[in-house]
Amino acid sequence: MLEFQPIWYLLILKKIVLKNKFFLPILLLILILPAFYFFLKPGIYWNMHDDMQVIRQLSLEKCLNDGQIPCRWVPDLGYGYGYPLFNYYPPLPYFIGEIFRVFKFSFVDTVKLVAATQIILAAFFMYLLGKSLTNRMGGLLSAVFYTYAPYHAVNIYVRGAMNEAWASTFFPLVLYFIRQLILKPKPVHLIGLSLSFSAILLSHNPMALIFTPICFAWFVFWLLKSNNLKNLTIYKYFSLSAILSISLSAFFILPLLFETKLVQIDSLFSDYYSYSVHFATFFQLFLSNFWGDGPSVWGPYDEMSFSIGYLHWIIPLIVLFFSIKKYLKTKKSSFLVAPFLVILGFFFAFMVHQRSTPIWILISPIQNVQFPWRFLNPTIFLMSLSVAFFPQFFKNRLVSIFLILLVILISYKHFYPIHSGPITDQQKFSGESWRLLTSGSIYDYLPKTSPTAPKQPAKPYIDAIVPESTKYQLSGQKKGTDWMFFNINLSQPASLYLSNLAFPNFKVTDNGTPINYSIEPVLGRISLDNLATGNHQIYLKLDNTPIRTFSNTVSLVSLCILAAYFIYQLWKKSNYKV
Repeated sequence: MLEFQPIWYLLILKKIVLKNKFFLPILLLILILPAFYFFLKPGIYWNMHDDMQVIRQLSLEKCLNDGQIPCRWVPDLGYGYGYPLFNYYPPLPYFIGEIFRVFKFSFVDTVKLVAATQIILAAFFMYLLGKSLTNRMGGLLSAVFYTYAPYHAVNIYVRGAMNEAWASTFFPLVLYFIRQLILKPKPVHLIGLSLSFSAILLSHNPMALIFTPICFAWFVFWLLKSNNLKNLTIYKYFSLSAILSISLSAFFILPLLFETKLVQIDSLFSDYYSYSVHFATFFQLFLSNFWGDGPSVWGPYDEMSFSIGYLHWIIPLIVLFFSIKKYLKTKKSSFLVAPFLVILGFFFAFMVHQRSTPIWILISPIQNVQFPWRFLNPTIFLMSLSVAFFPQFFKNRLVSIFLILLVILISYKHFYPIHSGPITDQQKFSGESWRLLTSGSIYDYLPKTSPTAPKQPAKPYIDAIVPESTKYQLSGQKKGTDWMFFNINLSQPASLYLSNLAFPNFKVTDNGTPINYSIEPVLGRISLDNLATGNHQIYLKLDNTPIRTFSNTVSLVSLCILAAYFIYQLWKKSNYKV
């Protein structure tokens, strides 16, 4: 009987590694586990700058349960007076969160699982793109680099910028489908591009603004490289993809564009939030190893990191050098992809530095990005993707494996919160914590009809009555996310200030008859003036404006067309097999 030798085991293992297409994806999941391990601990939460994630998740869930689809008005924020959060704030991460809520995860754990899902999907989408450009090892390298980029940890563990992080999740997928659509124009690639770009639109508006030029540059680059300039099918498919992307996200994009004038957004771009306050220095970008969870401040004294990462710019420079050297020797255009990525990556890093101020002034729309260091999102994406080409010049697998382990060793410590502790949903949604949640970010989307933000919680249904001496009885009170109902018996004629801020297309009926209302001048509350003595049945409801109705219809029709296409393809495939 032959004895089983260790060398046989190594040969079998090598065969599995080289032949099994699932080995590297599984290995990737193991390698990125330290980046999201914290989020697998139940009941533990972390301190972050934007500590509004749980109440946004709660607000969206209340909307869905109440039938307010898509969600626009949330009742708990604005100190309980409500405001149109999801008319302006992208909802995609919270739709993802509802998947976990279906399985009865707490809100605290849901937020963490959404963050873990972002890390995992971003890595696998980058693996897909990197592998398509080079090989499996290149895909693995780029995915690990993208995962362990320091700014990725800043987004999740310091800032709590879930929307920004989720937008960057789909960067690789968009570029993957752009390339596929040029090389192999097929409906499936058209749909993939439409879905992935609409996901960015529904995740973070500034990221969509920043990433669109990259998409255009990538499209032109591959169009020239593939010599398909005269292929009209490509242009037709890209046009259809753009239309479908906008149509699918129209329920959010169109009201955002046409109804921004209804809310006070000046505070989002002035004083502390002015772009000119938040440039990073060369030292912070390339040389600093500082790590903290404090704020971004004027000058170089920020208490959070803006580091690109040592390996995240050194390895791309090495790739750039060898790619140009190889191109000059062979004249093969395939060696121009990496330089394209690296040069573009350094350009976006330049946009974080104060020297780029003339560009910020010249192209004023980018000032809506607020913080120049948000350009680190495309920077780390492009730099990490360029690393996929490293194995082309260093073919020894051990070199790539060493590089993977080194970047994890350097960066894994950032993927754990500096401050964290146990907390439950009940604790998060009660007492002082609830007060902070409902009053947080109160000026972000405050209706312009509100001269000043509320300073204390709203009272149930009726916030004030004039004259104050009026005696009244309430009964049958019911309240949803964008409506309220109650019966009231007045002892004398009076005016009611409802516990609800005014916003276009709130409608009021009294005993089923539409009545006019005014806007109270201090907080902008809905005021029912000069109600007569006796019984009244008040019903308040937010109706859609024409643009909301139109945008909802466009998205619904687009979704139905997409669903019909998939059903048809499945039907055709099943008939073919029969």
